Amino acid sequence: MLEKRNYKHNLQFDPGDGLINGQGAGEVAKMKYGFYHMAWNGCEMIALYNAAHALGKHEALADICLEMYPKSSVACGFFGSNPLLLDRYFKNHGIAFEKTYDYNAFFNALKEHRCGVLSFWNRRRVFGSLHTVMVQWDNEKRQIVEYNKFNSKTVPVPHDVRGLVTSKKLFIVGYLLP
Repeated sequence: MLEKRNYKHNLQFDPGDGLINGQGAGEVAKMKYGFYHMAWNGCEMIALYNAAHALGKHEALADICLEMYPKSSVACGFFGSNPLLLDRYFKNHGIAFEKTYDYNAFFNALKEHRCGVLSFWNRRRVFGSLHTVMVQWDNEKRQIVEYNKFNSKTVPVPHDVRGLVTSKKLFIVGYLLP
């Protein structure tokens, strides 16, 4: 029920039609997921939105939140969404994916995929907070491009090495999308 009320609220805001960066900036920060604003907890939904967009499926962020809240939210959105359940979105939309819990397998295969969604602990495992982002391999620049890396940085962040996205120790799960 909360997701329907939030859906009406979220329709008032236009986060734009491109990839989203900086969940704490602009219109997206005013949108809600659970009891909280997406500036606090929207990274998983933004990662799904960005991945769908990168695959040419232009679904509104409000629609993704409406669909996924009952399937993946944690503690009424306080902890965002359970990253292990994001595959429900891909399954529901007929999007092929590979799910892995292996850091090296994810980054080694990223070059052969259109994009990936990955979740990782920010500083320490289990009792720390986590973050979920969409990443793409830029073949021309030979870099990993990370979307929504920081709360207030509204541009994608390029990395020359995977360790700047996250470390093997902090990696939780990754979804590779062809």
